[in-house]
Amino acid sequence: MGDTSVEHVEHVPGPRLAPWVQSAVGYRLTGFPAGVHVGMPSGSLTLVIPLGQRLAVADGSAAPREYGAVLAGLSDAPSFIHHDGTQYGVQLALRPAAPRALLGVPASELAKRSYELADLVGVAAERLREQVDTAGSWQERFILVDRMLATLLAGAEGQPVASPEVSEAWRVIRRTGGAVPIRRVAAHVGWSMRRLQTRFHAEFGLAPKAAAVVTRFERSVPLVARGALSLSEIAVLCGWSDHAHMDRDWRALAGSAPTRWRNEDALVGT
Repeated sequence: MGDTSVEHVEHVPGPRLAPWVQSAVGYRLTGFPAGVHVGMPSGSLTLVIPLGQRLAVADGSAAPREYGAVLAGLSDAPSFIHHDGTQYGVQLALRPAAPRALLGVPASELAKRSYELADLVGVAAERLREQVDTAGSWQERFILVDRMLATLLAGAEGQPVASPEVSEAWRVIRRTGGAVPIRRVAAHVGWSMRRLQTRFHAEFGLAPKAAAVVTRFERSVPLVARGALSLSEIAVLCGWSDHAHMDRDWRALAGSAPTRWRNEDALVGT
């Protein structure tokens, strides 16, 4: 590997966007070997505006597709980012309620695949990509992205929101790190298991149990990347019964075992 360079700039959206945007970062990674970076399942939707070149993303076993800007929905399977050793752009993690607030649709309508942003919001996405690409600083880029999101927010105002029971079920699963039994979640919100499973899936595109597994997995990813703990320790810490149980879930959610991912994905830890 030659000289590598890593730049990460974090951004905190204003109070109007804070309920919908979990995090925002500008990134520039150069000098890495070309390869495939795993887009990990998480409890948020991912919005990426690449700079300099389009982003090549493959959902599961599908062929890679190039995006001018991409929105990836909630999923319990990995996506794969094909790169030439350089990654440059703005990335936002959007909360599951964001699709209703910004686009007027539940997260389930975007689940388990990636979308060209222009197909969802029209020419505003193409205009944003051009403006962000020519902006002179990260601050200017974040302002442009925030402005577009605020415009979408105003346009979707008045759309229906998720039921309180479904929203609370999601909060409980996330707050407990995915460790709470789903029957207990159903009892907590006053629903039967069948009703919770049906309504939860209709809102998020994932079953409650899948959301719990993704939550445990998401917690384990940075621990695996750092390598300071054994995999057995990480498994117990994140709520799996043992290392083998974690390994099975990792193969389904990341496409490989934890150690292989850490060793083979050049962008791990960046």
